Amino acid sequence: MESYDTSIFKVIQYLESRMNQEVTLEELSSKAAFSKYHFTRIFKALTKETVYEYVRKRRLTLAAKELIESDTPLIQLAFKFGYASQEAFSRAFKSYMGTSPLSYRKKGAHYNNLYKEVLSEEILQTRKRPIRYATSIIEMSGFCIGGIPLAMNVNNHTISKHWNKFYDELIKYSIDPNTTKCFGYESLDEDNKPLYIAAIEVDSLEDLPNSCWVGKYIPPHKYAAVPLDNVIENIPFAIEEIYKNELPALNVKPALNFSLEFYPEHFKANEPTYLLQYLIPIK
Repeated sequence: MESYDTSIFKVIQYLESRMNQEVTLEELSSKAAFSKYHFTRIFKALTKETVYEYVRKRRLTLAAKELIESDTPLIQLAFKFGYASQEAFSRAFKSYMGTSPLSYRKKGAHYNNLYKEVLSEEILQTRKRPIRYATSIIEMSGFCIGGIPLAMNVNNHTISKHWNKFYDELIKYSIDPNTTKCFGYESLDEDNKPLYIAAIEVDSLEDLPNSCWVGKYIPPHKYAAVPLDNVIENIPFAIEEIYKNELPALNVKPALNFSLEFYPEHFKANEPTYLLQYLIPIK
């Protein structure tokens, strides 16, 4: 009997060959050799998303790449990837990528952190086992960070869109984001709602570029430093694993009121040669 993984990869291969065609649940479940009911449950259990979410993200990713790498008219891209009109395509694209198709083409830079890559065996394994490297206990000196906060609808997707806006902000102030160490600061605001700050290290909290920026002092402390595979959409699963299993296994408890993501210089989202680091203050 085929493994569930093998069955799902057959479906992925079938989908990838038909991204510009309509596919039915009957076709996909037949390829996987499951009933429609069980196929939808197995697909979501393994991939953490529905098959329709996967297809939508893949089509918008392919459209985004084609916008930059070709001069195909928007209306043709809309029809090619299953949209009834250019307007419908533009709305879906802006909702997912955070900018309009025309602006994205004009900018000419890929938003790799929002791209949905083809589900591979390696990506699936990192989803099943998101912590694959040894956690280190490190001492860090105090330092200051400054950046732009995201305080509404904080989730992995909105955070990715927020980083792209922050990169534009850095470029505006002649700071090259590709050669700058960056931090994602996550905590709760004064109303106990999720707060995320896309930030860089700064010399002083008193000299931030403008009033939209906020600063935080990161005190000297001991941290659990967890290396993570560079698969941006897997970050929430890794965080869940850290709190559920990794910290208890290390016999440590979190401290203070924040956590940090650390992105080294020259980091490129979803590029497998890089790792990111998740830092949790511990007692």
